[in-house]
Amino acid sequence: MTSNSKRDAILKVACRLVREKGALQLTLDAVAKEAGVSKGGLLYHFPSKELLIQAILSDFLDRFDSDTTEEAVRNTNLNNGWAQAYLIKTFEISKDDLEMSSGVLAAAANNPELLEPMRQRYITWQNRMAAECSNPVQATVARLAGDGLFFCELFGFAPLDEELRSSVLAYLMKMTEKQDA
Repeated sequence: MTSNSKRDAILKVACRLVREKGALQLTLDAVAKEAGVSKGGLLYHFPSKELLIQAILSDFLDRFDSDTTEEAVRNTNLNNGWAQAYLIKTFEISKDDLEMSSGVLAAAANNPELLEPMRQRYITWQNRMAAECSNPVQATVARLAGDGLFFCELFGFAPLDEELRSSVLAYLMKMTEKQDA
């Protein structure tokens, strides 16, 4: 097994354990055991629990970025490619990713510096949507609504039923369409 595949295997196990037990219950010993590596092997890739949690968060953000870009390229029906793909992917986040995000964010609350990569990613996403859409205010409102849905579902704050969820997505998609000049 290559170093990168070991790292990926460790990360996968850590993500699963966060989903199952929460980030606050995550231990390096448990991750090493479940991943089938020595604790030294784990520490080679992730020298601390904080760096492992940061890697889990980065993995989630990287996957979201990649999935959003793939959606924008694949879905030729989108009027404003990346901005609308962002909304679609936000509305498609899996229950597993929500559970993992909840645990990681809880752990990061003890160390706010762990959230810095997420802050930076949101700045990048905001700038991209505002630049791509003809109306940066509408793009910002749409992004904030999509982000609000994510956090609403993450924390269980009055989650939407499927019909209303679909209607909200359709409304936001229309909001981010390119306007004819």
